[in-house]
Amino acid sequence: MASTLGADAQSWFFQFAYIEWLAVPPVLIILFLLNRYLSLISIRWRMPGYMEAVSHHYYHARFKVIRELVDKKLEQTRQHTRSLQTFLIWVVIALCCTALAQPEWIRKQLQTPHKYRDVVFIVDASVSMIQRDYVLDGKRIDRMTLLKGMLSRFIDQLQGDNVSIVVYAESTYTMLPLTRDHALAKKMLSRIKVGVAGRTSALGNALTQAVQEAEKSTNSERVLVLLTDGTRLTGKIHSDIGMELARQAGLHIYAVAIGARTTDASEGKISGLIYDPADTDRLKKIAEHTGGRFYWAGDAKALSAAISDIEKTESKTEKPRLLSIKKSLYQWPLLLAILLFTAMQLSSLHKRGVV
Repeated sequence: MASTLGADAQSWFFQFAYIEWLAVPPVLIILFLLNRYLSLISIRWRMPGYMEAVSHHYYHARFKVIRELVDKKLEQTRQHTRSLQTFLIWVVIALCCTALAQPEWIRKQLQTPHKYRDVVFIVDASVSMIQRDYVLDGKRIDRMTLLKGMLSRFIDQLQGDNVSIVVYAESTYTMLPLTRDHALAKKMLSRIKVGVAGRTSALGNALTQAVQEAEKSTNSERVLVLLTDGTRLTGKIHSDIGMELARQAGLHIYAVAIGARTTDASEGKISGLIYDPADTDRLKKIAEHTGGRFYWAGDAKALSAAISDIEKTESKTEKPRLLSIKKSLYQWPLLLAILLFTAMQLSSLHKRGVV
């Protein structure tokens, strides 16, 4: 699902995924101090007897003073070195524990949800769609030409929505499964020809096929848009059964009647084809039964009302949600601990003359 992140609602957080690991360094420090304390008690306890058992013989009047000064200086150096090493070891331990705690840098942004729809277009390609009862720019055009022009503009206004095209006449087939590729949808639309699926109109079969296509999606917002004149109905499945299946599936059918309502707009006989006005009563019944709406395409701009109604009726407003974008940072304290420990080992080897 597409979403828009509000740049004005950002906040930053630093947290540890496993905070328990941060308790390890304090515990180690307590054990270390306890061990040092016990060691000092042991030294003090044996110090008097130990000093009495030690005897020295000096051959230089100042040797004792010089040795004390040298020993004191060496001891100070060793103490500083041990203190530095101890400090660095604790730093390495703390860094390792920090890495084990898995620190995370979290950016929280306000997510404005965008609800997309699944729109399945049911296109009538029966022979009755060749009848020319529309006049556009002073020229007569057939119903299929008007239908394809309206449907092309419809697809252009469904930005972000999935669209599918089911074509029917005597037979029914899915020309385009649900897709967000509107360029492909318009390309497939241009391939629809009158009679490509037969002469008569199996409307019930087409509705059943469209319901099956819509139910392939898990999206809660699914719409069927029927574009037909509603005439010359045939097929094994009655249109009433098809619309009942749509109702049970929770699908609203927006029926758009293509063609004139009366015979007054007839051009006359076309290749022996008897003129049939659009069956608006049947299409109204289908739309009302499924909770959709009926429209009559009186001109090329009539579909704009259907588009507006679908936008209003089939859209649900959702509250913005807070989106957390996490970025792991454990690698940095771990890398620093490895580098520091490696430097300590190299320094120790250098003092021993190994490297």
